[in-house]
Amino acid sequence: MYKKDNLREYIMDSELRNFSDNIRVRLSKELAKKYDANLFDKALLNLQKCFNMINNLNIKYPANSKPILYIYIVPDENYADLLNMPINFDNGKGGGKPVKCYDLDGFNDAYGVSQNLLENEDLNISQIENKIHELSHIVHSQFFAKNQMICEGFAEALPLYILDFEDKFEDHKNALIELDESEIFSAKQLIDSEKDGTFGISEIMSTKSCSFRSSYISSYLFVRGCIETIEEKYNCSKVEALQRFMEIVKQSACFDEWLIFDIANAMGISPDILLNGKDMQFKALYSIKLLINRKK
Repeated sequence: MYKKDNLREYIMDSELRNFSDNIRVRLSKELAKKYDANLFDKALLNLQKCFNMINNLNIKYPANSKPILYIYIVPDENYADLLNMPINFDNGKGGGKPVKCYDLDGFNDAYGVSQNLLENEDLNISQIENKIHELSHIVHSQFFAKNQMICEGFAEALPLYILDFEDKFEDHKNALIELDESEIFSAKQLIDSEKDGTFGISEIMSTKSCSFRSSYISSYLFVRGCIETIEEKYNCSKVEALQRFMEIVKQSACFDEWLIFDIANAMGISPDILLNGKDMQFKALYSIKLLINRKK
């Protein structure tokens, strides 16, 4: 069924502002007045800091490209329509998420955000992690956009594991070590939840970010476990392993269960165990608990 692309029309009629060498902003003529009055500066500076953390990893993008991060700021009154916000994650108070990028020098995705989230911003550790989570989706958009569990797991693994936010994010770390084995899902269970629309529905702590949703936690542990396995296989750093993981998924023509099989074959482990077991998730959880014990 055809659906009119309202965001494309909004962007085609937008104004452009160069915030920095690697961040550009598109917004309506009305919102551009607020931009020019510096009302979004604090939030955009916070976003720049988060983006700098990722850039400092020196990720190599396909074709050696150096894509620009585009921020699409949309009005509060119709943000849900313009950003295509999922009903399950929309509290009616604005939001931000990756959206299709219409600028050829940008990432495949841009960061779409409602204006209210950029005004008077005051971030805590959870919100900073969540902001990097969204930017991580934009990073992997250059490599892949398949299997929600892989995408969400990657978006959590980059800030929590690669950038060491797990150590700073006490609420999340404490929640992980209290997990019961029954609360951790296999890759097959996660894929099934994608198919029946239940991915991300259940949460281990209410009023928390998506990082505390059961499917996101299991996806994070799965991807983190894969990255750690690649580290061991190639005797490389976790950043190098992250790069290899992105390339493995990019080079695969598979989706769903077959993608998990392809990842397993690339890592030299049992496809059936990676799909139906929880060894990879438990491996990551063991690493987290080990690091906690070392610091006691």
